[in-house]
Amino acid sequence: MTYDDMLFGNRIAFTNFSVAAAMSIRVNTENWMKLLRAIGVLVALMIVTPLAQADGTTKMEFTGVNGANNGVYYVSPYTGIMNYGTSNAQTVVLFCDDINNEVSMNQVWNANVTGLASGNFSNTRYGNGSVNPNLGGTNPQTLYEEAAWLVTQFASHSGDYVSLQYALWDLMTPGAEPTNFANADGTTVAQWLALAAANYGQINPASFIIITNTGTLTYKGQVQEFIVQTPEPATAVLLLIGVVSMFLLIRRSQQQSA
Repeated sequence: MTYDDMLFGNRIAFTNFSVAAAMSIRVNTENWMKLLRAIGVLVALMIVTPLAQADGTTKMEFTGVNGANNGVYYVSPYTGIMNYGTSNAQTVVLFCDDINNEVSMNQVWNANVTGLASGNFSNTRYGNGSVNPNLGGTNPQTLYEEAAWLVTQFASHSGDYVSLQYALWDLMTPGAEPTNFANADGTTVAQWLALAAANYGQINPASFIIITNTGTLTYKGQVQEFIVQTPEPATAVLLLIGVVSMFLLIRRSQQQSA
């Protein structure tokens, strides 16, 4: 993806009690602040990550890059907005699987949304045999699940953004980037690809969607395709219940110590 538009007797006892009380208040206050920060982070994650949605269409806007690059291109993860221009607009994290096309800052386009669990890849660029000359006999479900597994690795390998991006691109377009390339931890692109092939069964397809431009698909000359990881609705509900439970427990503890 090119980007050219480049946070003392009685007195002693009283004093000790006062200090203890003050310390208790401070500890309780710190607990509240920690809880509030945790809630803030969780809310932010729920805001920027969409719930799994059915196949359909959406209007997208490309809004940002993370700064990591290979000297020519910025690499995933990127940010964008789904349902752009509507009351349901939502910020999402985008992972590019598409070396053959481009997107520019603040570009807006209409896109098909394909759930990875749907089994229907006709609206995707790399799962549609009539569009992707490299698909051959590859099962598109497996192809995109391997890509999804690679997407899950970005969060725990922030020093390997370039090698992970190369692996995503090479998965869909074999030979697009050098497979002997490695970032900080020494894992080569070829090794990432092998790990994806061995571990893709660990991911839940229902937690990923594919964003591909609408219209008659071509291999090149259109808007880049992206993968978005989404939390399952049940996971989001459990997360919310956990946050509320933490809030109630700390509040009860403070009331009992008051």
